[in-house]
Amino acid sequence: MRHEETISRGSFTLRRPDVLAVMEVQRGASAAVVEDKTGLWRKLRLLSIIVLIPSIIAGIWLNRPPYMQIGVVILIVFGFLFKFSDWRIKRGMGQLGASRTVSQKAVVKAIDKRIFKGRDSVRGEARFSEDGFELVQDNVRFAANYDDAERIGLIFERDGILQITAGDARDLPDVIFFIPLAQMSDADAVMERVQNSSSFVFTHA
Repeated sequence: MRHEETISRGSFTLRRPDVLAVMEVQRGASAAVVEDKTGLWRKLRLLSIIVLIPSIIAGIWLNRPPYMQIGVVILIVFGFLFKFSDWRIKRGMGQLGASRTVSQKAVVKAIDKRIFKGRDSVRGEARFSEDGFELVQDNVRFAANYDDAERIGLIFERDGILQITAGDARDLPDVIFFIPLAQMSDADAVMERVQNSSSFVFTHA
């Protein structure tokens, strides 16, 4: 342990149902943001697929004027609509910093693989000082200064649980650290300090 003055510390047990509940809320909030950003374009893309498939079949079956000309026009219009909608969806996802939506099954699989590994709970410890923090989750240890962007990915809080992800820390497994603020000796001091970190993300969803 480092020797800077401790502003807060705590030991706690992370229960799988509690962590999954928090992650599911986050997934739902993220999905709502994605839907708000891309929902219309997803509907238009689906509409273009619904129209294009029977149009192609009809064009093959009725390969004579004027059906062939009408079919070509439909293919051009809805083909363009499909490509444009797909581009708008990818653009919207890119603006949100996401490449795809995440299913509930993917969330459960990730939590089980990275953290619980078949168990119902894991032990955790956290110590925060003015300069940085030290975390222990199961047998994984992680320490960093608050503004060390190479080691820290993101810091954010939801439903009373502080979450810290590792950045370019190749000595760590792919893991998210969960800190129940109610179990810390001074949760207000922790939040006041981490909010000044360049890695802290304010979530409003």
